[in-house]
Amino acid sequence: MNLLVFGATGGTGRALVRQALAQGHVVTAFVRDPAKVKTTHANLRIARGNILDYDSVEAAVKNQDAVVSALGVRPKVGLVVLVIIACQILARTAGLSGPLMWLVRIGIPLLALLLAQKKTTTLSEGTKNIVRAMETLGVRRFICESSLGVGDSKGQLGFLYNYILIPLFIRSMFADKEVQETVVRKSSLDWVIVRPGALTNGPPTGKYHSWLGAPDVSIRRKISRPDVADFMLRQLGESADLGKTPALSY
Repeated sequence: MNLLVFGATGGTGRALVRQALAQGHVVTAFVRDPAKVKTTHANLRIARGNILDYDSVEAAVKNQDAVVSALGVRPKVGLVVLVIIACQILARTAGLSGPLMWLVRIGIPLLALLLAQKKTTTLSEGTKNIVRAMETLGVRRFICESSLGVGDSKGQLGFLYNYILIPLFIRSMFADKEVQETVVRKSSLDWVIVRPGALTNGPPTGKYHSWLGAPDVSIRRKISRPDVADFMLRQLGESADLGKTPALSY
């Protein structure tokens, strides 16, 4: 199968490329910087482009049998936390007082949180280009990675994500994923939206749960990127989850 992978240099994307090549697919990795592709293989092709540039997306989609998207946006959680900690240390050690102390202890951290919540549309706009190109060229099968906690899976990521990370740090990213899913749902493609739990760099296990709606078993709310890639590639030859949004975790 001729398979196009978006987000090929991310954690899940790299796993998708490796596993798809091992399964005998001819893989095209869509990337902004070809130097970031470390995998080499006779069946690997590189398509340089930007998901926000429709022409480069359409050129990559041409002659493909299926498309897999592992697009993601890196949240700046670590940077924001670092700024908050640094401000608290500075306020204590520098002997600040009055308005300057409140600026450093509260004002700057609040500004950092606001900047972290700056609206982003990269995922949804890029996915619009992918869907448009696929519909134009008649490529039907689309497997798209989203996240647990989006759509009707809200609240399933656990306390840390539900009450701290999402509302304080990654709300805009999840809002973009909501729009991204809507774009895919409204398309005429044969699509599957995969919603993994918190992603880890653990090894592939082949032992994970997938479900629709609420999980019927106790889940750990996390899963390794290689296992997500395994499930996504399985959807290329299966039809049970077409037009559905299976969640995924251990």
